[in-house]
Amino acid sequence: MCKNIITGATGFIGYALCQELLENDEYVIAIVRPGSKNKKKLEKLQGLEIVELELSELELLHKEYQIKADCFYHMAWNGSSGKEREDFRIQRSNIAYMGEAIEAAKSCGCSKIVGAGSQAEYGVCREETREDVTPLSPFMMYGAAKAAAYQLGKILARQVDISFVWPRIYSIYGVGENPGTLVNYVMECLLKEEVPEITSCENMWNYMYITDCVKALRILGESIGTDGIYNIASKDTRPLKEFVKEIRDTIAPEREIKFGWKKMNPEQIFWLKPNVEKLYALNNFMPRISFKEGIQRKLSGEYNSYCKRSEQ
Repeated sequence: MCKNIITGATGFIGYALCQELLENDEYVIAIVRPGSKNKKKLEKLQGLEIVELELSELELLHKEYQIKADCFYHMAWNGSSGKEREDFRIQRSNIAYMGEAIEAAKSCGCSKIVGAGSQAEYGVCREETREDVTPLSPFMMYGAAKAAAYQLGKILARQVDISFVWPRIYSIYGVGENPGTLVNYVMECLLKEEVPEITSCENMWNYMYITDCVKALRILGESIGTDGIYNIASKDTRPLKEFVKEIRDTIAPEREIKFGWKKMNPEQIFWLKPNVEKLYALNNFMPRISFKEGIQRKLSGEYNSYCKRSEQ
């Protein structure tokens, strides 16, 4: 049985990764912030050990808890949404935590650490993005900090002799995602019989369902020889407007969508066209959930959540 350490275990991706690893008969040590109100959902999972630590205390995993493991998944990242994405101090701290995670992974005997990069590192790129080929040009503090964490992390990992995998994660959706996403906004408007008011959505986009994302992360952690950057995305790249219409057609086909009502700076509109050949070459990786099926799964899960909120 492979033993895995996961930071950010209560987050959208981190929690789903815990489930994915457990379902594949692996042991999980979940790192959570002391006093986390989200710890309860982890306590329901069988075969999972919970350790309460701040990210600044990761060295205690070995020094105090004497934990030994095979792979370290560093999914924690402060300020991943909203205004905190542009907060210099918050984003700067994440770079240091990446280094501390690498050192903790090494001291715990891990042979590999898997980080959590982002397509935001590429900035606005209208060409197909390829790992180690497409230049990085982030326009927000969040993307710049992710890029810096990778650059410094790969050097530190080499110094301490541990494999360093950097998944550049694209647009992941699914039950439990953050409420402020476009998918959630459009779905909730339609469920409330309101008209979504959004941008023109003419930019290219790519969505991957959460269970396919964490399957990719598990394979990156398990596979021998994986190292460096991997774009984590589906092969379903098309104009964002098509995805929005598919949500509408799934929930309320007769409903209007007000495209172009919100304006954005064209210099800050992501254009997602990932090349995923490197990822899909690993053990014949292939996503299982189409966008429509993902929306149907969300509709089942999020509708119940919406009804509960409406009753309050």
